[in-house]
Amino acid sequence: VRGWEGWTTESIELHLQTRFVQLEVASALRLYTEGFRTVEDIYNILQISHSRRKVAGVSAAPPKAKLMATYYEKLTTLFWVSENYLFHAFAWYKFYTLCKEYNRGMTAEQKTLQASAVLLSALCIPPSKQESASSKDGQDGTAAIASTLADDIAKEKTARMATLLGFHTRNPTREALLSEIRAKKVMDDVPEYLRELYTLLEDSSNPLVLVESAAPLLERLRTETGVSSTDEEAGPLGRYVKPLTSVLLLKLLHTLSASYHTISLDHIKSLTSGLGISFIEVEKTIVATSHNMGKASSSLRVRIDHRANCLRFGDATTAGLESEVMRSQLTTLSKQLSSVCSIISPSDEVHTAAVRQAVFSDVRANLESEH
Repeated sequence: VRGWEGWTTESIELHLQTRFVQLEVASALRLYTEGFRTVEDIYNILQISHSRRKVAGVSAAPPKAKLMATYYEKLTTLFWVSENYLFHAFAWYKFYTLCKEYNRGMTAEQKTLQASAVLLSALCIPPSKQESASSKDGQDGTAAIASTLADDIAKEKTARMATLLGFHTRNPTREALLSEIRAKKVMDDVPEYLRELYTLLEDSSNPLVLVESAAPLLERLRTETGVSSTDEEAGPLGRYVKPLTSVLLLKLLHTLSASYHTISLDHIKSLTSGLGISFIEVEKTIVATSHNMGKASSSLRVRIDHRANCLRFGDATTAGLESEVMRSQLTTLSKQLSSVCSIISPSDEVHTAAVRQAVFSDVRANLESEH
């Protein structure tokens, strides 16, 4: 795509239509590299259209909302098959907002379906936390520098892709998208049981009842979308069942790691029995998580000890009292105990104010003599 000189409104429209067909074919053939090249071409054409609108005397209408909605709809498929859940969810959000704003003929059923897809796709994004001091324990300087460099490269790639796709932020994250969903009241169009699932995944902190509470909601999603154990793609929302199960398992491991240092495998089996997956799949997820523990985005360290028949959270090099994790936990405990003590036995505010007034009066009386 060359410079914008000589481009007309009709030529821009034709180029966009051609690129959209290319994107659709690339998605169908799973030619990811060609698909992302087409996305870059579409971005450049949109920039040309934007530049023409800035030139005095040139009448160039912005791309039609229907065309852009089709664009983001194709992107949802492209990012799903490439397993980029972050941009898949952002593409769904852009498609939903365009349809809700410009498609006056949307039925209540279509609106509910699209809002549910936005929420479920956002929940499917694996939660990742920023690298903390505790994640650097046990790493030498070379490993820390390499980890930081890899993280910077990943952030740059994410920022570039977000710019190409026209997202509102150069640093799209799971938390930012969920915050946007709450702010735009997308949840109002979502069924009640999916709102309950969102609350469990985002707000629940009790690992002993997490799966037990979420299992009926996932089962209802399977039933309504027609998903069976051998078909995870039935229905428009059926493809989200398996990723949601993985996210729920990661949530369970994170909450367990905050409360336990070791836990028996038998207990893990009982806690995960309601997920509808075998324990081999659970072990695969744990192993995959442990492989990523050196990355900056991973804050969960877990090992399977088959000899002792247990899971061990944390790293052997950071298990002592001197670790940053233990320091933060003791500090948090101290603050919470202080808060409880102030409620049980509140301080005498009158006496405290009198003592403070006496101190200030003494300082004012001795100020001239000392200075």
